[in-house]
Amino acid sequence: MKRKIIITAIILFILIIISAGTVFVIKNFDLNPDKYIARVVQNAKIIDANIDHNQALDVIEYAQKQGIKSPSILINFDTHSDIYVNRRISKEKGAQIEDWINEYIAKNNNVDTVYWVMPKEEALDFLLRYDFGEHDGIDIAWGIPVFGNVFKPDMVRFLFLPLTVKPYTQKFLINPKNALMNEYVEGYEYNNLLFEDKTKFKEVTLITCTEETLPDFKGKDVFLSIDADYMSNSGFDTGEDFEIKKTPQELEKTFLSIMKTIDKKNIRPQVISLTLSPEYLPSKHHAHVIDLFERILIIAGLPDALLTYTRFNVHEEDEDYNGGKSFRHKN
Repeated sequence: MKRKIIITAIILFILIIISAGTVFVIKNFDLNPDKYIARVVQNAKIIDANIDHNQALDVIEYAQKQGIKSPSILINFDTHSDIYVNRRISKEKGAQIEDWINEYIAKNNNVDTVYWVMPKEEALDFLLRYDFGEHDGIDIAWGIPVFGNVFKPDMVRFLFLPLTVKPYTQKFLINPKNALMNEYVEGYEYNNLLFEDKTKFKEVTLITCTEETLPDFKGKDVFLSIDADYMSNSGFDTGEDFEIKKTPQELEKTFLSIMKTIDKKNIRPQVISLTLSPEYLPSKHHAHVIDLFERILIIAGLPDALLTYTRFNVHEEDEDYNGGKSFRHKN
């Protein structure tokens, strides 16, 4: 009897080891993003890896020249919203990395919906949840970047119901002539100051969410934009104090998560913009991110669409700065 118990225990131990080994193998297999990338890029016609995020505008203009109409939906994986309220696009500098989406909406009349996919770590940070729901009111005379709520005092909602549980939808009006954009709230006492003549403004919906609350896009045409600072989550400067420095392994895990999410949500874009954003990415991560971007291009079987750009970040001081050129076009 005692012998049977010992044998049974040994068998169970062996089965546990085998099972654990199987799980380990499965998990390791799942660390390979290639199968997800292959499905994500199956409809892609244009993929561009660029340095500054306003160069996404060059990408969409190039796509239009190739006969691809601008999709009505923009999905932007980014630590920042890249939207400004109460500020016109500068005639001298043009759209910059912090407000390029304003110009994208203003210049493309059919664009009516923007999804800002925020990193989970950012959405769950307590101080940033406070900032996200803070009531900024009319204190926007000089223009501010969009970070969550602008006018409605919904602070309590974000403290107890973060974006990982429920996305947040806002209605904005934008002047197509100068990309001046503000949140529109029915009955808001300062609407007349923000919108002198609402008939001149175009309506757009901004949905801020995380990978968990991003909806399904099956059958929908989207413009997909991915900023590398989403993977590092470092240098966040719109909220209070947010900095998470990831290891290269953690960065690659985030990249895998992005690809799995895009695949799961049935996002099959024709046009994809991949942005390095070197000033918001630790320099030690630059080469690794470029390798990940190239991996997407290789699996898609497409060339990097653009080597030169009409736009760049005029405040760029990074050592990798390449003034309007791709990181593949150094000379």
